[in-house]
Amino acid sequence: MDNEKFQDLMLEHFGKVLNKLDSLDSRLTRVESRLDGVKSRLGNVESAQVRMETEFGKKLDVLYYDWRETQKGFNKEVRTDLKILGTKVEALQMESSKHDREIKELYLVKVSRE
Repeated sequence: MDNEKFQDLMLEHFGKVLNKLDSLDSRLTRVESRLDGVKSRLGNVESAQVRMETEFGKKLDVLYYDWRETQKGFNKEVRTDLKILGTKVEALQMESSKHDREIKELYLVKVSRE
């Protein structure tokens, strides 16, 4: 192989290598472009997640506050009902004691007559 053929062969191979490098460069550019798109979409997802977490937190706070206020009202009603029941039980105890005394008195009267 003489020098001229060798140079032609080398130029041909260099041309192929350069074509492949150009092709690789364009593919890499497309990959970078797609990666930029993915980064952009990921940024959108992250901001949407932050927004949803913030809104969800606010809604939970509202629900918890509403539940707490409802529970306070229910507890107040229960306390009131317990006081009323306590008063009624005391009245029934007093009446029961009165009836017990009356029964004792009647029993003593009956025993004394016998």
